[in-house]
Amino acid sequence: MNSLAILVRVITGFVSSKAIAYFIGPSGMALMGNLRNLTNIIENVGILGLQNGIVKSVANYHKEEEKLSQFVANVFWTLLYVVLALCIILVAGNSFFSHLIFENNSNYHFILYYVAFFLPFQVFHLFFISIINGFSQYKKVTAINIYSTFVGLIISLLLMWQFGIYGALISISTLSFFQFLFSGYYFQKLFAIKTVLSRSKIDFQLLKNLLPLGFMALFSATTGATIYIFIRNLISKTATIDDAGYYEAMQRISGFYMLFISSLITFYFLPELSKAKDRATERTVTFNYYKSIIPVFLVGLIVLYFTRNLAIQILLNKSFIPVSNLFFWQMVGDFFRAMSLILGIRFYYKKIVKAYFVTEIISFGALFLFSNLLIPKYFATGAVMAYGLTNVLYFLILCIYFRKLIFQTK
Repeated sequence: MNSLAILVRVITGFVSSKAIAYFIGPSGMALMGNLRNLTNIIENVGILGLQNGIVKSVANYHKEEEKLSQFVANVFWTLLYVVLALCIILVAGNSFFSHLIFENNSNYHFILYYVAFFLPFQVFHLFFISIINGFSQYKKVTAINIYSTFVGLIISLLLMWQFGIYGALISISTLSFFQFLFSGYYFQKLFAIKTVLSRSKIDFQLLKNLLPLGFMALFSATTGATIYIFIRNLISKTATIDDAGYYEAMQRISGFYMLFISSLITFYFLPELSKAKDRATERTVTFNYYKSIIPVFLVGLIVLYFTRNLAIQILLNKSFIPVSNLFFWQMVGDFFRAMSLILGIRFYYKKIVKAYFVTEIISFGALFLFSNLLIPKYFATGAVMAYGLTNVLYFLILCIYFRKLIFQTK
């Protein structure tokens, strides 16, 4: 995702947030957050966490036509069987999943049928976009992101305008159909659909090398999303659903500025670290991040904190002013999260699987524990306190694990 795509995403995210604030308010935002998290869990299970592995494999095989075709067909059929099974589970377990995200409000149970119907489109959009990425066709990826983002925004606005909260919830799934059309159009220029469909035999040996990275991505995505659903539900039970909406609004605001940090890590610092051939070079790249990016980020956080009431009215509206009480601990968490990203990314490109799972389990366990302790007492503020404390702890753990990189110059 280049700078143009990021800018488009921020602009459309801003417009979407304003529309949500205007049409459905804090309670609707909380429900949307839960549904979005559930959808993300199902999507990541559907794609088996293999996006990065698919990109890497296509890049490696792109000059070997027969091997590449076999690989693409193999992944296609694997994902097809997985996603069909997920659709059946989602429909059969509608009552369970609906209660998980909507609790006792049966008016929204039908929404999950839309999720099940559109799930194959979203999973294969992720598959197609990974293939296109593997061919390094970044302009096409950018075009797909921009087109689908704009179409998704228009659909969301129309549905919210006409149907309120129901339209907002439905829009989360319907976007995937248009993403599928855009990415599918470019995919079929790379591969003949007939060729892919004709190779229906699955060879699990071709997928074996992708599984470690897939499990890493899948674990983080599904566990994190599940805990955030738990947090919103706990806030709703101990306080009100509006408080859960204020918490979700804070997450959306945080997402705007954290997008720039995560994009810098992914598209600049990760390639630089991957090219580093010794610890000294790695250390130089890492400390360049701390010297050049972190001070600017910290200043931005401080400015935003002191102008937070204005920012809330610009991004949302006056009904979300209680969100201002959540900024301090959210920003503490975001600061230490930004400090951690440059270290944590090493787990992926070096495939340090065991340490990755240990640190992630400790991190998610701490977030769950802190949330259980603090939310009943401090409500939404307790949720962001838990987030802040968890990220401080995670950063300290990474510093201990990567102490040779940080403290030893040789």
